[in-house]
Amino acid sequence: MQLGLVGLANSGKTALFNLLTGADGEVAAYAYTTREPLRGAADVPDPRLDAIADAQDIPRRVPAQVQMVDIAGLAAGAGRGDGIGGAALGQLRETDALVHVLRAFENAEVAHPLERVDPVADAEAVDLELIAADAAQLERRAERVAKAAKSGDPAANAEAADLEAISAALEDGRPARLAETESARARASEMWLLSAKPMLYVANLDEPGPLPDGIEEHASSMGAQAFGLPVGIELELAGLDSEEAAELATELELGDTRGAPALVEASYHLLDLMTFFTGSAPPEARAWPIPRGTSADKAAGKIHTDMERGFIRAEVVSWDKLVAAGSFAKARETADVRMEGKDYIVQEGDVMQIRFNV
Repeated sequence: MQLGLVGLANSGKTALFNLLTGADGEVAAYAYTTREPLRGAADVPDPRLDAIADAQDIPRRVPAQVQMVDIAGLAAGAGRGDGIGGAALGQLRETDALVHVLRAFENAEVAHPLERVDPVADAEAVDLELIAADAAQLERRAERVAKAAKSGDPAANAEAADLEAISAALEDGRPARLAETESARARASEMWLLSAKPMLYVANLDEPGPLPDGIEEHASSMGAQAFGLPVGIELELAGLDSEEAAELATELELGDTRGAPALVEASYHLLDLMTFFTGSAPPEARAWPIPRGTSADKAAGKIHTDMERGFIRAEVVSWDKLVAAGSFAKARETADVRMEGKDYIVQEGDVMQIRFNV
């Protein structure tokens, strides 16, 4: 999973990047400290992976990973490529989703580029820049498609209709993910339009608490999701030893899922991802994120394309039953292992052995 960070300058994007990846990107009270895109990755914590490996004495554990791209803060004109952030928007086109960081904290030492703290207005400003960037890309594409459509090419005519539907949404100030037809929405995704990507608004809070007024409503109107995170506090806790951090987090009532894991969980929910595992014997146990509703053969293709092409069957056991049995062989003896065909819909926490023929 690859996430792209967007937001106005001094919203806390790079602080969130550091929190997730453990990096040390420069964070300062002045704007545009991030000039070149930052890239980093973080393991997705999942105690089930260790349980599967421990039960079978598997030494190597390979968790799923989240990759993140942080670009400079956006400003008016970014959609036309203006400014450092505008010039870097293209870096986000191949990401799976966008994380839109909204400043919801008060700190007089950290200047807001628009001289006020209004997270909903910030959300609207950046959303319009993303829509403007998509409109410019759409216009170039539409000119090429129109020429082909004049010749009577059915594919070009179909694409022209999709582009018209996308354009109508953008002109109305709506993101491409809310285009009227399913075909248009799929086309927008294929074009890597920024406003077609799933969007998660993260309100950067002063302290734990509810979302500021209007953010959840705005997110809903844009076909997106939102949650709040006190990024500054979480960064401070990340610098403490685990016991001290846990004690302070309890005092602050931060909840059981907080910090980087909270962002990962919200991102999985946004993309409707689930996890299956491989690891029935050494050398490794591995976690694989896939879209919910994925069939067994497509899940096998996530591991290797040869497995999808030559798929024969999958041996499947729930992770907890495998751990209780102690091995795949013992789980077979207790009849907890099932044989499934390619149309089987993989379930959360399945451990799979793929049988295939190259």
